Amino acid sequence: MSSKKLFATALLASGLMIGSTVSALADSETSTVTSTNQTQYQAQLAAYKVALAQYKIAFAQYKVTVLTNDINYRALMNKYNTDWNATLKNYQTAWQATLSTYQTANAAYQAKLAPFKSARASAIATADAAFLTATTGTATNDALNAALTAFTSATSLANNTYKNAVSTLGAAPVKPIAPVAPVKPIAPVKPIAPVAPVKPIAPKKHN
Repeated sequence: MSSKKLFATALLASGLMIGSTVSALADSETSTVTSTNQTQYQAQLAAYKVALAQYKIAFAQYKVTVLTNDINYRALMNKYNTDWNATLKNYQTAWQATLSTYQTANAAYQAKLAPFKSARASAIATADAAFLTATTGTATNDALNAALTAFTSATSLANNTYKNAVSTLGAAPVKPIAPVAPVKPIAPVKPIAPVAPVKPIAPKKHN
């Protein structure tokens, strides 16, 4: 065999050995990565199972809380409706009769008060007109001061006369107080539902 053929054979054998070594190293690295990924996945999967069990307990408690709140709220609403109907019945009977009595007495009181209000309004209107007349144009400072004094005296007299007249009527009728309506219950705030854990993704298998 010639030296050239021997050299070529040696090169070929060397190449096959290198290729085999590289392939073995690659397989080893892939195996190591796959093993590491599997270990991480198993740890994540175990944690997920624990979280899932806790979620199921929390979700059951959540549903119990929602249902309990609903039952209690419906009971409160039933009581509220019962109390409201009772209050409404009283409103339509006793309070309505009292209100009618007040309205009759107040109408009579207002009728007696009306002439006093009219007299007061008329006196103040007269004082207003007199003041405007006295201060229109080029009035002197003395005239302006006199107009102010006259207006103050006239309005003060009108107010005092009105108060004295009203005092002769006695106390004004007092409007009766309506019965206190029951307070409507506030609907319970729905609790926040627990969030389910996300299952980890299994690593891909290498061929």
